[in-house]
Amino acid sequence: TQRKMANGAVQVTYGLYQNSAHTSPWGNVSGNWVGGTGSGLGQGLTVFGLIPAQTTPAPATYSDTIVATVTY
Repeated sequence: TQRKMANGAVQVTYGLYQNSAHTSPWGNVSGNWVGGTGSGLGQGLTVFGLIPAQTTPAPATYSDTIVATVTY
């Protein structure tokens, strides 16, 4: 579940998790999904991020694109 956000060639590793303890990662593996019942209205999900200890690059704006798949 390690992801990388980038600013040009410089990257920062991070992870996305379902809980604040960072023990339930978001991903595409069974058990990393969340179920629910649709109502026709928008629904929010809380996502917790964690940047582990690593060599720190220069301060800048880093970005990444996350894809969420909704199956119904």
